[in-house]
Amino acid sequence: MSVRFRRSVKIAPGIRINFNTHSTSLTLGPRGAHYTMSSTGRRTISSGIPGTGLYASESYNPRTQAARASREERQLSQQPEDLTSFPGPTPRPNFFSSGAEKDFSKMLIEFYSGDQQPSPKEIVEKTKALEELHPNLNIPLEIITFIHILNEEAYEDHLLELGARIWLRRDEYFSNSIVTKYFRGIRPVIQVTPGIHATEILNTQQFGFMWVEVLQAHDKLDQAMEVLHEMNATQLVGISIADIELSQKDYDAVLQTTADITNEDDATLIMLVIRGIAFREQSLYDASLECFKQALAKKNRQQEALNRVHLERSITYEKMGKIDAARKDLELILANDAKNEEAKERLGKLKDVN
Repeated sequence: MSVRFRRSVKIAPGIRINFNTHSTSLTLGPRGAHYTMSSTGRRTISSGIPGTGLYASESYNPRTQAARASREERQLSQQPEDLTSFPGPTPRPNFFSSGAEKDFSKMLIEFYSGDQQPSPKEIVEKTKALEELHPNLNIPLEIITFIHILNEEAYEDHLLELGARIWLRRDEYFSNSIVTKYFRGIRPVIQVTPGIHATEILNTQQFGFMWVEVLQAHDKLDQAMEVLHEMNATQLVGISIADIELSQKDYDAVLQTTADITNEDDATLIMLVIRGIAFREQSLYDASLECFKQALAKKNRQQEALNRVHLERSITYEKMGKIDAARKDLELILANDAKNEEAKERLGKLKDVN
């Protein structure tokens, strides 16, 4: 007798976590174009025409390649091929595990092994019932609940309450034995700013980025900034700080945060973009264009990041009255991404401008 353990959970548009008996994987991309990374190290690129049954896929395993060291050095570039692999197979309780751990494992199988995804309401109810039975499971259960109610308006107050509590007691939560054992294969992809994503496993730092995004979505920018200053100081944290400073229109602070930045990777490219926006909003257009010029100096960057440079430079040209140059940047975006709605909308507005 075998147990089938497979579940695909949508955590954001175009992003799914897949659970099965021996591995965990993450799938990125819209219908018809998927990139899947498995805890076994296997990577699969699939593409096809939805509705036709025609598709093609290619798999490889980066663990057999000799580029692991350089891949770690390139971690901040945020390219899919730079993601480190998931840790080993999905854990299971053993004969000596507590009844609480065994019930927790059963709940995970119930959540992720069926053909129908439980609703956020069902997950909240089941985690609450299990916590009443085993109060010592409150920490992993609260983290699971937080993940599954991220985009549910009905649980907005509960989300904010949970996030605040988890962050306040983060050291306790992420050193919990059940969390470290059963959550090690979960790697949520979190957009820090357009073009840059945090891709670590679900640890204290990664939860910090999730919590910051929730606070920003609720216009709690000061609290989000406090959280960032409590996190480990990394380049991604610096980008997030600069992004919030930009939202707060504290342009001098942005320029201080982004001082001495050079175009070394996707992350520093985005820092140059944010710096260019800050100059533009102070009507320092030449300084703004120089930042965008430096950002575009290296072509081996993610297309999403390069598109953001062209978009922001187009806005700068528009403010300067250089409409033809603004149109050209928008057309360059559409040449690489014909479905870019923001570029299409802005280009449409500029068509009738002399």
